[in-house]
Amino acid sequence: MDEDYPRNLPEFDARFASEEACREYLAKLRWPQGFVCPRCQGRESWTTQRNLLVCRACQYQVSLTAGTVLEGTRKPLALWFKAMWWVTA
Repeated sequence: MDEDYPRNLPEFDARFASEEACREYLAKLRWPQGFVCPRCQGRESWTTQRNLLVCRACQYQVSLTAGTVLEGTRKPLALWFKAMWWVTA
């Protein structure tokens, strides 16, 4: 697991207090060296209002949760992170 993963509930609440913090954590896990387009291997992207990453080179859209147990969820990531914390802690 990630070295900076929280060790207790107060650390967890501080670390994953927002959707953005959860998205940043997932991006770091998925692309530890930075974004890499699954189609063209491009390294630069921008984010849509729906939180999809769009490759600057080929315009391919990818979700942070694609291919994970969170794929297709409509619930906030912060809620899922909290549920996973309670199941695993």
